Amino acid sequence: MPRLNKFRVRIETGDKGMEEPVRFCFNSHRLPLEDVSGGTKTGEVLEGGYEVNSVTHSMTLVGPDKGEWSLKKVTVDFECENTPPYSVEFPAVELDETSEMDIWQDPPLPTFDV
Repeated sequence: MPRLNKFRVRIETGDKGMEEPVRFCFNSHRLPLEDVSGGTKTGEVLEGGYEVNSVTHSMTLVGPDKGEWSLKKVTVDFECENTPPYSVEFPAVELDETSEMDIWQDPPLPTFDV
């Protein structure tokens, strides 16, 4: 399991926005994003991140406490120890108080010519 130094997330909200702070769950710990800009109302884009500095077992984006939040697109930039930075893009999804979106992806395997 790789050690995640930090990540940045970019969230494009669809037709159902939300008013609450964006939270994520890292290894079963629910945390707010830091260094946040933008918003999560309908059609808005939010960017934020977190300096984790820990081995990653699980990482999810948490739905709102009430109502629904439609995500048009989610992009996550990862910086892990001993690997080049990489990005992962996720398709549209809808979250509510009972759902979370798995946003952790292991670093890509190294490629080389044989």
